Amino acid sequence: MAQRWKNRPEGSTWGEFGPDDQIGRLNLLTPEKVREGVAEVREGLNFCLSLPLNYPGGNAVNPRRNPPRIFTPDRDGRPCFNHESVSQGSEITDVVNDDIVLLYSQYSSQWDSLALVGSMFDADGDGVPEIVYYNGYRGD
Repeated sequence: MAQRWKNRPEGSTWGEFGPDDQIGRLNLLTPEKVREGVAEVREGLNFCLSLPLNYPGGNAVNPRRNPPRIFTPDRDGRPCFNHESVSQGSEITDVVNDDIVLLYSQYSSQWDSLALVGSMFDADGDGVPEIVYYNGYRGD
């Protein structure tokens, strides 16, 4: 693939891991580094590093981002909560709960990618800034 940029932002890591890289510094997380990390384990405990989906609550930080919405789809004209599959005329004894989550991927923990924030930057070197993201990927 042809290089997507002639100029890169000062201090950026564009190109450090090759012209087609899409994961940035995660390339440093090699099998050897994972083994080194595992060697530090003493108790085998695990814990969650993410924030609750509804943290921090409200949308004061960014009015465009709303808290997650959790709801159930309709099934047979009712919310799919404690839905008895036998009601569909089968011999199945399953009882089903279906959930739908509408989630802004930057509301709490980051659920998105290096394409979250780009820049208007003259990556082509022609004096005209264009929309670019990590490693020169274009907005279009």
